[in-house]
Amino acid sequence: MHRNTLSLSRIAFATALVIAAGSATAADLYGGGATFPAPAYVGDAYNATTPNKARLSRAASITAPAVGFNVAGLSNSATGPSAGKTPVFAFVADGLSYCQTGSGTGKKVLNQDTVAANGACGDAASPAATGFSALSPTPDFIGTDSPTSTADYTTFNTNMQATRGAITQIPVLAGAIGIPYNKSTVASLDLNAEKVCKIFGKVVTNWSDPVLGLSGVSGPITVVYRTDGSGTSFAFSSYLSSACASFGISITPNQNFATAVGGAGAGWVGANGNGGVVSAVKNTAGAIAYADIAEILAQSATYAKVNTFDPAVMPVWLNLTGASLVSNKVLDGATQNAIPGTHSAAEQTCMKLIPPNTNVSGAYPIVAYTYINTYYTGHAATQSTALKNLLRVFYSTKLVGGVTVPGGPDLPKGYSYLHQNSVFRGQANTAINNCVN
Repeated sequence: MHRNTLSLSRIAFATALVIAAGSATAADLYGGGATFPAPAYVGDAYNATTPNKARLSRAASITAPAVGFNVAGLSNSATGPSAGKTPVFAFVADGLSYCQTGSGTGKKVLNQDTVAANGACGDAASPAATGFSALSPTPDFIGTDSPTSTADYTTFNTNMQATRGAITQIPVLAGAIGIPYNKSTVASLDLNAEKVCKIFGKVVTNWSDPVLGLSGVSGPITVVYRTDGSGTSFAFSSYLSSACASFGISITPNQNFATAVGGAGAGWVGANGNGGVVSAVKNTAGAIAYADIAEILAQSATYAKVNTFDPAVMPVWLNLTGASLVSNKVLDGATQNAIPGTHSAAEQTCMKLIPPNTNVSGAYPIVAYTYINTYYTGHAATQSTALKNLLRVFYSTKLVGGVTVPGGPDLPKGYSYLHQNSVFRGQANTAINNCVN
């Protein structure tokens, strides 16, 4: 793939946006975590070798961090799902670095739980990352598709509450989880809930199974699954947990997919990162898996429809009701629980959650909601302003021909903004204004 550099006009526009938001002071922000939203955050050129796929927003080596990197390091491929689109992180004038580690490691970095932000950013397709290559042990933010759990928050309370107060969790995007497959004799595949449940629930193990309805097709099905702590795994297992009970299949939402399904099936193949999963599918005849649709498109993999819907066709934004944005709750599997420990009412309100099975009717059904998490307090003034500017991009609007539309950049295929509903949007913006200090 070829790497495109943002034009000066785009950078000027991004700078103007920040000035309009009330601050002309730029700051460098170091983050990392979820691989699922990376194409929307920083572009889809992460399959290029320069920059390394783990160094998504840096043109220079991230293993020797230096202050002063800028949005010119953000990139898109010439032909991928983000081609011609401005990455969201380029829509602010601040420099942002984002290291793909998976949601599980991202939350460990936020909580200083055996992993620090100033460790080395490893390759996105390997478990070698020991941090975000940041200047400080604590990150400015993380990305996660796996909402904060009781265990996550308890670790935060032990390690970080004294200096950082509370966790601020803001949902920012929705994205489709596609189902890539590699079966040369199956030109197209349209699955429904029963078929998805029985494949990933270890009931259907051969392409000849009558449930699939594929005449003349046979051979073992090899399921490829994420072995790293993954928000994509959490979102997909959450869908399975809800959809599969009626077929007698019990699956528990978990960011470890093997745990979610009660152990990997015979012959299953594990891989790290969404990119690693899609690569494994392409290299394994008879394989099927789950991954973000942007990664599937970037690698030109074949994928299934679900209930006749194409995961690459998502609405510009979702009309989620105000009641869809829950406050003061952590998520343990499919159960919402109170935030552990002692926190003020203001701090508790900063934990925002969209229940993972919140779906928009008449649309692709397997959707992940992805979050940006940060600290309630303890930021330098410039970092606090920069973080608010970043989060506001996800909830800004503009008028086009008298119609209100998202104010942020156009998203890659398979992603949607969340805030078509004005009540939902207002609640999120209030949290952004009050919860990053």
